[in-house]
Amino acid sequence: MLILNPTSGNKTINILPRSRDVDGTIVLILRRDGEGVEENLTPVSVSIVSNFTDIVFTPTILKEDATYYLEITRNGSLWYRDKIYATSQTESNRLVDKHVIGNNTIYQSYDSTDDNTYII
Repeated sequence: MLILNPTSGNKTINILPRSRDVDGTIVLILRRDGEGVEENLTPVSVSIVSNFTDIVFTPTILKEDATYYLEITRNGSLWYRDKIYATSQTESNRLVDKHVIGNNTIYQSYDSTDDNTYII
């Protein structure tokens, strides 16, 4: 699960996609849990940084204390899938849905059922 602040503007997520190739057409699909609200986004930038792939995008549907499903496709195929929790809580080590908020974009997972589980 990724933790993002619901305020407007660019957001950066650090992810581990299925491949490190960032060439091609990349599309982000955000769906608000239980409400049928969906947004298709073209990222502002996609780059490989250290061990992660950084994606910068500008969502408009994030609201406080809401969960979203994120799917990222590259050239029409699933490239990455995860959940996003939007919250203004930024205190280090605050538990949110079995995850610890380390900063605005990276998480530490304690749940092996996540699609993309890794430890910082």
